[in-house]
Amino acid sequence: MLKLRTSFFVAGVVCCVMGLMSVLSVRVGAQDIDDDGITAGELLEDGLDALSDHADQSGRRLLERVVSEFPSTAAALRAKRALVALDRGEPDPEYSAQLKADEAEKTTEYRHAFLVDAGDRVFFAENSAAIGGRARSIIEQQARWLKARPDLSVMVIGRADGEGDWKAARELSLLRAQAVRDRLVSAGLAQNRIEIKAAGDQDRIATCGSSMCEAQNRNAEVLLNYWHAYGDSQRGTQPLGLSKPTAGISNSQLPDSSDQISQ
Repeated sequence: MLKLRTSFFVAGVVCCVMGLMSVLSVRVGAQDIDDDGITAGELLEDGLDALSDHADQSGRRLLERVVSEFPSTAAALRAKRALVALDRGEPDPEYSAQLKADEAEKTTEYRHAFLVDAGDRVFFAENSAAIGGRARSIIEQQARWLKARPDLSVMVIGRADGEGDWKAARELSLLRAQAVRDRLVSAGLAQNRIEIKAAGDQDRIATCGSSMCEAQNRNAEVLLNYWHAYGDSQRGTQPLGLSKPTAGISNSQLPDSSDQISQ
């Protein structure tokens, strides 16, 4: 009899606990959805999207709704952080980090598409900056690809294989970058979308001794600058993807020129 009473008591306690948990789960779930069926996460996302579109007033109203209507949710905490950042005139750190990651991914996608669709570099004869027939065809294809994407800008990086001394290699790489730039412009690409850089012989594709192998280092690369969301201009932006030797060249190592050179 005692065991039976104990079993009834335990069963009653379990039922009470389960009933309480059910009520609490309903209340917690209700905190995440408003009267219109909009969830806290959806409202938060709408607010952050409004801020990214520079609609600060709309974004503020939406974030304040998240805080007032869903006060005990994770979305409310994120909304509060975004509102504090907005009051300080700063971007929301979490959203900024996600935006940068998205932009980096998009930049990578554009560069891969450019490489596949048009090719990203042309090659030159030894001690020459003259553009041959095959190079002209590639550059014209590059210009067509870029004209169809007006939100992108480029940097033309000229390179040499060590023809002559250190200074001569820099000057030759500059001439190669200028030649490609001029050909892109003559093919219809706006000049203000193009920067040039002279890498000399400090950014080699291949390190070797034979003439056939060294020919790989006599080139000019058309590198897409970093892509920014919402049509922001890339002009003057430090491009991604430069190999370490080029990135390590100091400003004083670049040749003087009246042309626009990224240093």
